[in-house]
Formats: sequence, structure tokens, C-alpha cells
Amino acid sequence: MMARPPGAFQSITFAAWRDRLPGQNRASDRYYVTLAELLVRLGSFGLGLTWKVRIDDARLSTRFAEIEKASSGAGIGTLELLALVAPDLQFVDADFAGYAGNELKVVLREFDSTSWDLCTADASVVREIRQDFPDAVPTPEEVLEEIPWPANRRDI
Repeated sequence: MMARPPGAFQSITFAAWRDRLPGQNRASDRYYVTLAELLVRLGSFGLGLTWKVRIDDARLSTRFAEIEKASSGAGIGTLELLALVAPDLQFVDADFAGYAGNELKVVLREFDSTSWDLCTADASVVREIRQDFPDAVPTPEEVLEEIPWPANRRDI
């Protein structure tokens, strides 16, 4: 695994817990941004990716273990991953690395159920996520150093 993100990658961090907007379903005043929501927001950029998944303490949850197992080997397609995590599966600490072939295209990292990091070289994806999550800020350097950057699909 790489210790640093690929040079062209940009990384932003945003809160996982959000206030509901007026008119949204009001089961509570706050909601959690799930991996399923982020996969959908990636749109066509993420649709053809293959994902490798690393979930801290995956063995503590049958569903988590199933997701890690499904992504082992060659990885799992976006639609397959979406089917496993939709609609509301919440992780505590997890890394989701999306590849086109063997090229790392995006990393989504859920940290402590409090924030998400999105890392990619595609500036349009960063812009889109910033529009959706205006509180997004550049990921702090010390956080980037903690991400287990997978150089290729065999590294996870």
C-alpha cells in the first residue's frame, strides 16, 4: 500500500451527519449520509468502477464480512456494492477504493461515523460533491497520512 495519495488526487472531508432540509421526511431533524447515497451521487463517474472494501472490525457484523468477502479478489461492481449497502447501512471506519481496470480512481473513507473523505483526481467529482456538501473542506494532511492508499486492486 502507498503511504501517500497519488500526486494528482484532491481530497475533501465533510460531515456525515446532516441537518434535514425543509420539506424532507422528518423522522428526525438529522440524517446520516450513507455509502449508498455517495455511490449514487458519483453518478456515471462511479458506475463502471470496481470496488475493493476494507472495513475495520468486519468480523463483528455478518453484513460487513459479506461485503468485504464480495469485494475480495477482483473486486465488486458499483451496482453490486450498492445492492449490498442500500439503503441505510452505516459503517464506523471503512475504506472503499474504486478502480477502472487497475487504476485507482476514487477513495471514499468513512471515519468514526462522523465524516467522509472523498479522494480523486477528477476535479469535476470534487466540485459536484462540494455543491452537495458545502461544508466540505480540504482533508487535513494528518488524515491523508492515515488512509491506506491501495496502489492497485491486489493491495487490499
